[in-house]
Amino acid sequence: MPIQATEQIIDEIRHGKMVIIMDDEDRENEG
Repeated sequence: MPIQATEQIIDEIRHGKMVIIMDDEDRENEG
């Protein structure tokens, strides 16, 4: 699955496309 810039993702949402947002596996749990 390709990683895309935030602006490109927002544009895809505006055009009704579905996006999947994932957290980085290597980050420690925060919060």
